[in-house]
Amino acid sequence: MNLPIPNLFWRGIIITMIPLLLHVTIIVFLAHFLLTLKNEIVTESRSQEIIARTFVLNRDAMETIYNLYFKFDSPFDTISKLLPKISAESDPIDSINQTLQGLFNIARTDRESERRMQELRSCHQELLAMHKEASSLHFKNDDERVDTRQRYFRRFLNCARQYAAATTAIVELEEARQARRPALMHDALGKVWATLGIALILSSLLAAILGYMYIVLVKRPLRITCQSGMLLAKGKPLPAALPGTDELATLDRLLHSTAAALEKVQQDEKTLVENATDLICSLSESGAFLSANPYTNRMLGWPPESLIGQHLHELTVADESFYCDEKLRESRKSTNISVFDLRLVTATRDVIDTRWSCFWSDAQEAFFCVAHDITEAKNAERLKQDLVDMISHDLRSPLTSVNISLAILARGAKGELPAEEKRKIVKSAKMLDHLIELVNDLLDFQKLSAKKIELEEVFFPLVKLMQEAISTAEINAEPKDLAFEISGDAIIRGDKRLLTQAITATLENAVKAAPEGTTIRVEITEIADIVQIQVIDQGEGLSEEETAQIDLSIPTQKLSGQSNRSLLKFSICKQIVEAHFGNISCYNLRPSGFSLVIRIPRTAPGA
Repeated sequence: MNLPIPNLFWRGIIITMIPLLLHVTIIVFLAHFLLTLKNEIVTESRSQEIIARTFVLNRDAMETIYNLYFKFDSPFDTISKLLPKISAESDPIDSINQTLQGLFNIARTDRESERRMQELRSCHQELLAMHKEASSLHFKNDDERVDTRQRYFRRFLNCARQYAAATTAIVELEEARQARRPALMHDALGKVWATLGIALILSSLLAAILGYMYIVLVKRPLRITCQSGMLLAKGKPLPAALPGTDELATLDRLLHSTAAALEKVQQDEKTLVENATDLICSLSESGAFLSANPYTNRMLGWPPESLIGQHLHELTVADESFYCDEKLRESRKSTNISVFDLRLVTATRDVIDTRWSCFWSDAQEAFFCVAHDITEAKNAERLKQDLVDMISHDLRSPLTSVNISLAILARGAKGELPAEEKRKIVKSAKMLDHLIELVNDLLDFQKLSAKKIELEEVFFPLVKLMQEAISTAEINAEPKDLAFEISGDAIIRGDKRLLTQAITATLENAVKAAPEGTTIRVEITEIADIVQIQVIDQGEGLSEEETAQIDLSIPTQKLSGQSNRSLLKFSICKQIVEAHFGNISCYNLRPSGFSLVIRIPRTAPGA
């Protein structure tokens, strides 16, 4: 069911405001009927009070008329004396006035009551006039009293009749109203009960309608959206998207879009895995294959189906089977990707070198691995190592022997040589020294590159390391009359032997490039937790091509020529510094000069 309600806000407004409006309407009707019932009760009470006051007023008025008439029957002297005294003790007119005023205050509710109260007020005015006249009369004799009584008798009688008729009319009017009031009160009470009954029925119907609307507008779309989310999490197909433009429909369409994107990603991932040039597989905790991509057929000669259930150590060469299990156990405990090399036996019984990257997933309880065939790289490394061994044994030893022989000849062991021949021999010896130095640097570089550098870390002051390195470099610095200057010091933790080798290589490069008679400065400074070693000489700087070869920072001054510095020494220094989690950079100074900067943490992260 698709109701044209745009969003959840208006749906919530409808579900909450409809019962609110209904209840407010019911309360208004109930308040109206209860107010009517209250007014009838108040009117009933007022009618009873009007009747009571009317009876009291009529009684007092009749008594006052009788007392006025009694004056004409009393002896002149006695009445003349007693009347002022009685009037002084209690004035009945004041009491009648108060009663009449109170009656006026509560009885003037409509035109009929107003008219009858005006009639009563007219009678009262006549009573007041008669009382005033009677109070001021004085009789000279009995005849005058008798004549006055006859003259006033009918007036008293008419006043009494009119007063009685006026009060009776008021009483009859209120009694007639009282006779109708029970029916009115019963009718108002009936309306109250009818309103409550209708409210109960409407509330029940409205609750059922709003419940149905809640199910249609909120619960059902929310349930469908939740089901879509759970199906998306399980990777199962989603039902049809919800129609409409509300938030839940938008969220459901977003889930469908996500499902489509995930399906595309999974398809791309499947295509990538199937066409990858590496072995991609998953292993159980014990090392058994759970899945593998088709590249296994090319790499190992087995189809992926035949590998399922086999253990990885069954494919390794015999002497690396336990090594394989150990590496898998280490990967199981590690939270990072573990990398190790294994030699595997193919279906044709050939042995290949592979490099494995494994990651253990606690959620999937499996290893996810990528194996790369590095057989060619291993063969190249073996050839490279053979070349290094050849250089070490077949080149360095003969060069050293030739160098010793030339030194013996230059000293005259075979007799004094002519100056020209001696000069050539000395020059050849220097060239052999340079060649032997290059071979030694090449061997050091290969040694550092071929295996991981293991640091033997200790705390030591840098100034002592500098003094040792300078004492080694001074052998080549003396012929050029070079001086060394050290400033600053710092305590550092690291491998003293390797750092001495790095600093020595840096100083030897500076000695080669520095002009004769100049000074090589070494400045040691501390910046936060970093120790900076700066070696400055006045020699020619490196060109862009040279810095690119050893991956140093671009110099500040571009040079086109080649300097006489050894790039191998820079590379050796760079490897040692990076093993200490530091970095190295160089700067060409203006107008001439060169600065090499080494930055190393005071305490290595592995400490």
